[in-house]
Amino acid sequence: MTTPEDILATTAWAQLEHAYGPADDLPARLTALIDGETAEFAAAMHTLAWSLTHQGTLYSATLPAARFVAAVLTDPRTSAGKAAMISWLDAVAGSAIEFEEFEHEPDADAIRAAIPSFYPAVAANFDHPNPVVRVAARRAALTMLDRPELAAERPAAATHLLAELDLLTESEQAAVQDAVQGWQNGENPAS
Repeated sequence: MTTPEDILATTAWAQLEHAYGPADDLPARLTALIDGETAEFAAAMHTLAWSLTHQGTLYSATLPAARFVAAVLTDPRTSAGKAAMISWLDAVAGSAIEFEEFEHEPDADAIRAAIPSFYPAVAANFDHPNPVVRVAARRAALTMLDRPELAAERPAAATHLLAELDLLTESEQAAVQDAVQGWQNGENPAS
């Protein structure tokens, strides 16, 4: 099992970029995500949002940061901040999927290819005791299950996605119901 520290140590961050230049500053910032309850956690989330997915743009450092976040979500030391991290992974996946129509977007292409590897960390939170985390996990799963590579996961996910629909907005409820019905009818989900 790859730990968050393994990802930090084995990634050539200085060779990657984010919205503000070289990404060699990321390891020091991202380690605060493991705790999830400190002021440093908020700063790390700010870094994810503004440096790695600024205005929906993806960078070469976004993919390893997303791998790090997925590893943190399943790390037993992580007890707080999961909803925010899951929501960020959802934004990353959504941006990558949106860029699918464009050619020559290598960062988005790489992230789309990695979405199936992020999904288990999201699905692991379907039954989290905090409803905010459960909702974030279901929203992210709905985005990620758009990928054909995750079609085999859809039947098992459907039960979780349909649970507690009252926690979702009406438009989210409709999106979940439409997606699940489409899967049951053998349709490919709409992006």
